[in-house]
Amino acid sequence: MSGWYSVCMLFEAEVDDQSLEEPLREESIRLVKAADIGAARMAAESLGAELEHAYSGPDGETVRWVFRGIVELQDLCESEIVSGTEVFSRMFKKGQLDR
Repeated sequence: MSGWYSVCMLFEAEVDDQSLEEPLREESIRLVKAADIGAARMAAESLGAELEHAYSGPDGETVRWVFRGIVELQDLCESEIVSGTEVFSRMFKKGQLDR
């Protein structure tokens, strides 16, 4: 039986194929449906690679968004996604949210 998983993915911008000292980063939370957590991780890795893309910036430079990895993967414990379904949560104490 398949279930839904929430995956928090990390992407990072590179300009002209060079890593920046302080790169712009993006966390993207996506849903994947899979038979188990291992299959969900494989699906998320594949999705991350598919979402990489490049474009020309305003000064003609090549900007490339690179998938850096999975930040967190959660089993949603739901067989069906409906309006109001929680897709991501994080528990923390005050001051612990910074990464």
